[in-house]
Amino acid sequence: MTGPTHLVDRNLTSATTSRWLEGLCRSDAAVVQELYDLHFPGVRHFVLQNSGTLSDAKDVFQEAMTVLWLNAREGRVSAGEGNDLGGYLFRVARNKWLDTVRSAAHRNGQQAMDSEQVAATIADTNDREIEDRIAGLRSIYARLDERCRLVLDRFYFEERDLAAIASELGVDEGSIRTIKYRCMMKLRRMGGQVAEREARNERP
Repeated sequence: MTGPTHLVDRNLTSATTSRWLEGLCRSDAAVVQELYDLHFPGVRHFVLQNSGTLSDAKDVFQEAMTVLWLNAREGRVSAGEGNDLGGYLFRVARNKWLDTVRSAAHRNGQQAMDSEQVAATIADTNDREIEDRIAGLRSIYARLDERCRLVLDRFYFEERDLAAIASELGVDEGSIRTIKYRCMMKLRRMGGQVAEREARNERP
C-alpha cells in the first residue's frame, strides 16, 4: 500500500524545511497548522482506504506530529537535501495505523483479554498522545522511568511494532501493550500536573 503522490512536494526547498523545523522547536502554532493543512489530507486518504475512520486519521496524524516535534527538538531531523517532512509524517502515521490494524486482527483471534489490556487497546486506536502544552512535553518525557522511555522510544522514534519490542524484552505482545498504555497514562498525568501549575501561576 502506498500513499498519494501529492504528499511529496518536489518544489519544497531546504529553507522551507528549516523554517518548519525551527517553528516546531518554538511550538509555533502557525507552522503546526501549515503542516496539518499540507499533509493531513494524504494521511486521511490512506487511513480511510485501509479500514479506518476520520477520527482514526486525526489520531495517527497527531501522533506523527508529536514524533516529528520530539525528533526536531532532539536534532534527529535535519533540513538536508531530500529530507521531506511530509513524507516523514506520512511514514510515521502509516506505520502506526498499520500496526493498529495488525493488532486488531490479532486480537480478533484471541478469546479474552484482561481489563487493562482492553483499556490499552482502546487507547491505541482512539486516545493517542496529544499534549495541549506541547512545549513542555520533552521535559515531562525525561521524567519517565527507564523502562517507559525504552518502550516509547522503540515504538515512536524507532517505529518498531509491538511484537518486535515484546520479542526484544522477552515478554508477550499483550504485556508490551499494557506497559505502553501505563507509560502513556503517566505522561498524560504529569502533563496535566504541569498544566495545572501553569494555570495557577497565570492567575492574577
